[in-house]
Amino acid sequence: MLAGIRPAAVVANLLLMAAAVAAEPSVTLHDAWVRALPPTQSNTAAYLTVHNSGTEPVVIDGARTALAGRVELHDSVTRDGMARMEQREAITVAAGEKLHFAPGGLHLMLLELEHMPAAGEELEICLRVAGEFLCTLAVTRKSGPAAEHDAHQHH
Repeated sequence: MLAGIRPAAVVANLLLMAAAVAAEPSVTLHDAWVRALPPTQSNTAAYLTVHNSGTEPVVIDGARTALAGRVELHDSVTRDGMARMEQREAITVAAGEKLHFAPGGLHLMLLELEHMPAAGEELEICLRVAGEFLCTLAVTRKSGPAAEHDAHQHH
């Protein structure tokens, strides 16, 4: 009788381990921060790093934070010598890659803010990946390095 229980126990343990591995997120969010601007501004930008440690590409197709009326995915691009921001409907993160949302490139536009977060204030920012929201805490700080000029104050 014990011989019949052992294989069943081994199979049960393997199934539990497989479920635990499947439950581990393949996408993680790191180093999130929000640009602090004067309190008269109603929009700002957020930046972070998205790491896809999985074996398949993932698509980010939305974002949210309680502080903003809406959040849009944006990219800063230069065309014909003119820098401008373009809204993106979705952004793909390749398998095994890190995607950096940074000043002068990809970023989250936080629009219709309830209030401008002060330097040091934390807020939760969530990205929608494969239909589910992944969240992280973002710290608000003044601007990044001077070389990373960002024109969101004029957005």
